[in-house]
Amino acid sequence: MTGYADMHVHTSSSPDADVPAAELLEMAAGAGVSRVGFVAHLDIHPDDFCHGGFSEPEYLSELNHASENREVHLLRGLEIGEPHRFMDDAEKMFSREEYDFIIGALHWLEDRMILDQEPFMEGDPFSLVERYYLETLDILEAGRISILAHPGIFRRGMARAGLDCGFSETELFPALIEEVLRKAISRDVALEVNTAGLRRPESTTYPVPSVLHLYRRLGGRMITLGSDTHRRDNAFFGLDRGAALLEECGFTEYGFFQRYEYRSCPLHSLLD
Repeated sequence: MTGYADMHVHTSSSPDADVPAAELLEMAAGAGVSRVGFVAHLDIHPDDFCHGGFSEPEYLSELNHASENREVHLLRGLEIGEPHRFMDDAEKMFSREEYDFIIGALHWLEDRMILDQEPFMEGDPFSLVERYYLETLDILEAGRISILAHPGIFRRGMARAGLDCGFSETELFPALIEEVLRKAISRDVALEVNTAGLRRPESTTYPVPSVLHLYRRLGGRMITLGSDTHRRDNAFFGLDRGAALLEECGFTEYGFFQRYEYRSCPLHSLLD
């Protein structure tokens, strides 16, 4: 298989998504995607829109039905929000044999949803950026996740608040960002290049290129592409631009997870 591996695709089993897995696999075949890493939101924060919306039997049944498609390789995953804060629930899902990978995500800083504008309109927005990365360290320390989801997604909230997103956290908090990346490397957690920000006002990947450059300089090699698909009109969006960015940053490979094992793929097969 030489098509893209998209490791962040939501099905209608997530409350904020509406495309069935079987339909997404049909779309993938026509979009040059050969591996789809499906994830369902497991959001445990009580104020989250998706809280209480995850039904594991329904999700696995949906994926089992979709797996009849033989053109595209289906991978089973979960996106767990704030696993470090809800370890009693999150711990039950780590290394479950039903899944190939677990994504760890940070959407909330206590009671503040950082994808929304409101937190960034109160006080110093860069204090939230620093707090975001401090809690990212906690995620990396706490759980056995496979992939760190969309590092820097706070830019979505900042853009909604009308703030400039063109800064580099590697300049604002160099020691902290290096610590986060070294921790991911030491824990064998892959860094996701999430392309959803390319279709939003912030117009960038999560993480931004400077973070990817630093990750590579520190020896980071485990990296995945994720479109963060939720709707038909954004299915598999930006994977080509994400792959091109990785090549610009000096990477020659990216990868996917199967049965919790990272497997690499050559980038040149996508870009030739």
